[in-house]
Amino acid sequence: MSRQLTPLQLALLSAALRHVRDAEYLLAAPEPDGSPDEAWYLAGYGPECVRKAGLDQRSFDHAIGHGLADASRTAVAFALAHDPRPRRYGLHRFHLMHPTLERDWKVEQRYDATGTRAPEDVRKAVAEARQSVDDTLFALWADGRIPGAFSW
Repeated sequence: MSRQLTPLQLALLSAALRHVRDAEYLLAAPEPDGSPDEAWYLAGYGPECVRKAGLDQRSFDHAIGHGLADASRTAVAFALAHDPRPRRYGLHRFHLMHPTLERDWKVEQRYDATGTRAPEDVRKAVAEARQSVDDTLFALWADGRIPGAFSW
């Protein structure tokens, strides 16, 4: 795979990085700037964006949605059955890469009350999101799919 990513795929990578960086900041920042609950919420979007960026077919984005659990995993498996090349980026094993997010993160949690998330769970989720995004970005970069002008 040496074809460079499309502008949309690059935008998804940029968003993945932004979500993880923002989650890390919100987790580390002291009150009143910090927000473990918002860090939790943003952490789930990093792997979601990077997973979509790794797929060359945009037709599966809606089916994948914002979730990380069963329905999204099924949609990714279906996409990879049509084009197995992105398996190189670990998209088929995302559920193993971030078990905390996979098990507990839901897009609907944007409405949860402040103080809902245990700090240890948030730390795990943010670390999982960072690892997932970094691993996929590195594989895409190593394959020559990210242009030199990409803003890291």
